[in-house]
Amino acid sequence: MTKPAPTFYVLHGEDEFTRSETLAGFKRRLGGSETADLNTIVFDGKKLTLGELHHACDAIPFLADRRLVIVEGLLSRLTARRGQRLSDSKQQLLDALVDYLPHLPPTTRLVLVEDRVLPSSHPVVRLGKQELRGYVKRFEQPDDRALPRWIRRRAQKHGGSFEPRAAHHLASVVGANLRLLD
Repeated sequence: MTKPAPTFYVLHGEDEFTRSETLAGFKRRLGGSETADLNTIVFDGKKLTLGELHHACDAIPFLADRRLVIVEGLLSRLTARRGQRLSDSKQQLLDALVDYLPHLPPTTRLVLVEDRVLPSSHPVVRLGKQELRGYVKRFEQPDDRALPRWIRRRAQKHGGSFEPRAAHHLASVVGANLRLLD
Protein backbone atom coordinates (compact mmCIF):
# COMPACT_ATOMS: atom_id res chain seq x y z
CA MET A 1 0.00 0.00 0.00
CA THR A 2 1.40 3.39 -0.97
CA LYS A 3 1.41 6.39 1.33
CA PRO A 4 -1.39 8.87 0.54
CA ALA A 5 -0.44 12.24 -0.87
CA PRO A 6 0.00 14.91 1.80
CA THR A 7 -2.85 17.35 2.26
CA PHE A 8 -0.89 19.74 4.46
CA TYR A 9 2.69 20.93 4.25
CA VAL A 10 4.83 22.91 6.67
CA LEU A 11 7.61 24.72 4.79
CA HIS A 12 9.85 26.66 7.15
CA GLY A 13 13.30 28.19 7.31
CA GLU A 14 15.39 31.10 6.05
CA ASP A 15 16.00 29.85 2.47
CA GLU A 16 13.32 31.94 0.76
CA PHE A 17 14.59 31.14 -2.74
CA THR A 18 14.22 27.34 -2.54
CA ARG A 19 10.97 27.69 -0.61
CA SER A 20 9.59 29.90 -3.41
CA GLU A 21 10.66 27.36 -6.03
CA THR A 22 8.84 24.65 -4.09
CA LEU A 23 5.67 26.75 -3.98
CA ALA A 24 5.94 27.44 -7.72
CA GLY A 25 6.12 23.67 -8.25
CA PHE A 26 2.87 23.23 -6.33
CA LYS A 27 1.21 25.81 -8.58
CA ARG A 28 2.56 24.19 -11.76
CA ARG A 29 1.07 20.85 -10.73
CA LEU A 30 -2.38 22.44 -10.57
CA GLY A 31 -2.41 22.78 -14.35
CA GLY A 32 -2.45 25.77 -16.68
CA SER A 33 -2.01 29.26 -15.25
CA GLU A 34 -5.73 30.07 -15.47
CA THR A 35 -6.70 26.90 -13.60
CA ALA A 36 -3.95 27.45 -11.05
CA ASP A 37 -5.07 31.04 -10.45
CA LEU A 38 -8.68 29.95 -9.93
CA ASN A 39 -7.66 27.26 -7.43
CA THR A 40 -4.97 29.07 -5.45
CA ILE A 41 -5.57 31.36 -2.52
CA VAL A 42 -2.91 33.04 -0.38
CA PHE A 43 -3.55 34.26 3.16
CA ASP A 44 -1.62 36.43 5.58
CA GLY A 45 -1.45 34.21 8.64
CA LYS A 46 -1.14 37.20 10.96
CA LYS A 47 -4.80 38.05 10.29
CA LEU A 48 -6.33 34.72 9.29
CA THR A 49 -9.25 33.30 11.27
CA LEU A 50 -10.02 29.61 11.57
CA GLY A 51 -13.35 30.19 9.82
CA GLU A 52 -11.60 31.73 6.80
CA LEU A 53 -9.18 28.80 6.68
CA HIS A 54 -12.00 26.25 6.89
CA HIS A 55 -13.92 28.04 4.14
CA ALA A 56 -10.92 28.10 1.80
CA CYS A 57 -9.80 24.52 2.48
CA ASP A 58 -13.27 22.98 2.32
CA ALA A 59 -14.13 24.63 -1.02
CA ILE A 60 -14.34 22.32 -4.03
CA PRO A 61 -11.67 22.92 -6.70
CA PHE A 62 -12.92 24.61 -9.88
CA LEU A 63 -12.18 22.64 -13.08
CA ALA A 64 -9.23 20.93 -11.38
CA ASP A 65 -8.41 17.99 -9.14
CA ARG A 66 -6.91 20.06 -6.34
CA ARG A 67 -7.09 23.39 -4.59
CA LEU A 68 -3.98 25.12 -3.20
CA VAL A 69 -4.28 27.16 -0.01
CA ILE A 70 -1.10 28.99 1.04
CA VAL A 71 -0.89 30.57 4.49
CA GLU A 72 2.13 32.71 5.31
CA GLY A 73 3.12 33.37 8.91
CA LEU A 74 0.32 31.61 10.80
CA LEU A 75 2.56 29.20 12.68
CA SER A 76 4.93 31.97 13.79
CA ARG A 77 1.88 33.74 15.19
CA LEU A 78 1.03 30.52 17.05
CA THR A 79 4.51 29.98 18.49
CA ALA A 80 5.17 30.99 22.08
CA ARG A 81 8.23 33.09 22.72
CA ARG A 82 10.88 31.52 24.93
CA GLY A 83 9.74 31.51 28.53
CA GLN A 84 6.20 32.67 27.65
CA ARG A 85 2.87 31.01 26.98
CA LEU A 86 0.47 31.67 24.13
CA SER A 87 -2.57 33.77 24.94
CA ASP A 88 -5.75 31.76 25.46
CA SER A 89 -7.17 32.83 22.07
CA LYS A 90 -3.97 31.83 20.23
CA GLN A 91 -3.82 28.52 22.09
CA GLN A 92 -7.43 27.81 21.12
CA LEU A 93 -6.65 28.61 17.49
CA LEU A 94 -3.59 26.35 17.58
CA ASP A 95 -5.54 23.49 19.16
CA ALA A 96 -8.34 23.85 16.61
CA LEU A 97 -5.82 23.89 13.76
CA VAL A 98 -4.14 20.71 15.02
CA ASP A 99 -7.57 19.06 15.26
CA TYR A 100 -8.55 20.19 11.74
CA LEU A 101 -5.41 19.32 9.73
CA PRO A 102 -5.86 15.52 9.70
CA HIS A 103 -9.37 16.02 8.30
CA LEU A 104 -8.57 18.22 5.31
CA PRO A 105 -10.40 17.21 2.13
CA PRO A 106 -8.22 15.07 -0.17
CA THR A 107 -8.63 17.75 -2.87
CA THR A 108 -6.94 20.42 -0.75
CA ARG A 109 -3.24 21.12 -0.46
CA LEU A 110 -2.70 23.45 2.48
CA VAL A 111 0.80 24.92 2.59
CA LEU A 112 1.84 26.64 5.82
CA VAL A 113 4.86 28.83 5.02
CA GLU A 114 7.21 30.32 7.59
CA ASP A 115 10.28 32.46 6.91
CA ARG A 116 12.03 31.26 10.05
CA VAL A 117 12.82 27.87 11.51
CA LEU A 118 10.09 26.51 13.73
CA PRO A 119 10.95 24.47 16.80
CA SER A 120 10.55 20.73 16.36
CA SER A 121 8.31 20.81 19.43
CA HIS A 122 5.74 23.00 17.68
CA PRO A 123 2.46 21.02 17.67
CA VAL A 124 1.88 21.49 13.92
CA VAL A 125 5.45 20.47 13.07
CA ARG A 126 5.10 17.35 15.24
CA LEU A 127 1.73 16.56 13.63
CA GLY A 128 3.17 17.03 10.15
CA LYS A 129 5.91 14.51 10.89
CA GLN A 130 3.56 11.97 12.47
CA GLU A 131 0.47 12.26 10.29
CA LEU A 132 0.36 10.24 7.05
CA ARG A 133 -1.10 13.21 5.20
CA GLY A 134 1.40 15.68 6.65
CA TYR A 135 4.77 16.84 5.33
CA VAL A 136 7.41 19.05 6.94
CA LYS A 137 10.43 20.53 5.20
CA ARG A 138 13.03 22.86 6.64
CA PHE A 139 14.72 25.22 4.18
CA GLU A 140 18.21 26.21 5.31
CA GLN A 141 20.57 28.59 3.55
CA PRO A 142 23.72 26.78 2.46
CA ASP A 143 26.65 27.70 4.68
CA ASP A 144 29.90 29.11 3.28
CA ARG A 145 31.37 25.64 2.78
CA ALA A 146 28.30 24.27 0.96
CA LEU A 147 27.66 27.33 -1.21
CA PRO A 148 30.18 26.47 -3.99
CA ARG A 149 28.63 23.00 -4.28
CA TRP A 150 25.17 24.63 -4.50
CA ILE A 151 26.45 26.90 -7.32
CA ARG A 152 27.83 23.94 -9.27
CA ARG A 153 24.58 21.95 -8.91
CA ARG A 154 22.55 24.98 -9.96
CA ALA A 155 24.73 25.45 -13.03
CA GLN A 156 24.19 21.79 -13.95
CA LYS A 157 20.45 22.21 -13.53
CA HIS A 158 20.57 25.06 -16.04
CA GLY A 159 22.73 23.07 -18.47
CA GLY A 160 26.05 24.67 -17.56
CA SER A 161 29.05 23.89 -15.43
CA PHE A 162 31.45 25.60 -13.04
CA GLU A 163 35.00 24.81 -12.16
CA PRO A 164 35.36 24.38 -8.38
CA ARG A 165 37.65 27.42 -8.07
CA ALA A 166 35.24 29.61 -10.03
CA ALA A 167 32.33 28.48 -7.84
CA HIS A 168 34.36 29.33 -4.72
CA HIS A 169 35.23 32.73 -6.14
CA LEU A 170 31.62 33.49 -7.10
CA ALA A 171 30.44 32.43 -3.64
CA SER A 172 32.97 34.72 -1.97
CA VAL A 173 31.96 37.69 -4.14
CA VAL A 174 28.17 37.28 -4.11
CA GLY A 175 27.60 35.57 -0.78
CA ALA A 176 24.49 33.56 0.06
CA ASN A 177 22.01 35.48 -2.09
CA LEU A 178 20.66 32.38 -3.84
CA ARG A 179 18.33 34.33 -6.14
CA LEU A 180 21.24 36.42 -7.45
CA LEU A 181 23.49 33.36 -7.75
CA ASP A 182 20.83 31.55 -9.76
